[in-house]
Amino acid sequence: MPKVSKFTKEQKLEIALELISGKLSHAEVCRKHGISATYAYKLKDRALELLRQGIDHAVEKPSGREKELEQRVGELEQLAGDQALTIRALKKTKGWS
Repeated sequence: MPKVSKFTKEQKLEIALELISGKLSHAEVCRKHGISATYAYKLKDRALELLRQGIDHAVEKPSGREKELEQRVGELEQLAGDQALTIRALKKTKGWS
């Protein structure tokens, strides 16, 4: 059976932000929330890692070539759909099912 955390996601975020901000010492944050130093470091490290990942995957504007390719894919998808409809209509008129 998985271990149930006594903290909600929001509480974990609050703790991590307090640790990162440095307004309170590490020990003060641990005492305030009744957590061990190890757990506090774990929360802080996890939050910093997620922040790094978020920054690494920041929304980048697609290049001109990417926009061009996306448009071409859209056109080809439309063409394939039109062809499928035409084939279906021809089969019905010819009596092929």
